[in-house]
Amino acid sequence: MSMMNKSVSRAGSWIAAVHLCLLLAASGQASTIAGTATQSGQTPWQIVGDTPQGRLYHRHIDGSSIPEALVETHFDASPARVKALVTDYGQFAEFIPDVVESRVLLQTGGRQWVYHHLHFGGPVADRVYVIESSDAASRPEMNYYRIDWELSDRDFPGLVRGTGVRPRSFSGFWELRPGAGGHGTQARYAVHSDPGGLIPGWLVVKMTDRYLQQVVAAVRRRLAEKG
Repeated sequence: MSMMNKSVSRAGSWIAAVHLCLLLAASGQASTIAGTATQSGQTPWQIVGDTPQGRLYHRHIDGSSIPEALVETHFDASPARVKALVTDYGQFAEFIPDVVESRVLLQTGGRQWVYHHLHFGGPVADRVYVIESSDAASRPEMNYYRIDWELSDRDFPGLVRGTGVRPRSFSGFWELRPGAGGHGTQARYAVHSDPGGLIPGWLVVKMTDRYLQQVVAAVRRRLAEKG
């Protein structure tokens, strides 16, 4: 493996803490899909291509040179089960690569404030941050779940943070609904990230695309392990 590829792999792993899922049948034609942006951009999703884990999309985010990325897929598990897994933040270190600590600081109703510490080998600095996650848009009675998260500036007295860099921006969502014919889960997982530091924008895009797929694969394995 070249030094550049190793650097991409290590850098790409920062986005691990985020949380996870997707694989929908796809044709090879370029297309767009609708959806809600994690920030202010409302431009349509543009297809990037098909991957082993699902179909990949990008869309422009106002005020950012880095696009939001989304992958959609299918899981052989119910939406409620997938939702429980991707919001079980205290267990992320067990199955998400490079997450050395994921700790729920506060939970109230459908909101969770979560501390993440990500560690990468080589010259890439650790990332440490707190996110606020909400499932307020979910409709359990319709078997539909939506989990949105973003960086939080909330102060938690006594929180001991590991040494590392706070991302410039990090937001995303999971959207989970019954699959065709009520079988399994049709899932969409989106992330907009700017990890900060000296990582160039083109590399952030590449690492995000790849890590979306790695997270989906990790969720798929975890679902299989848990039966």
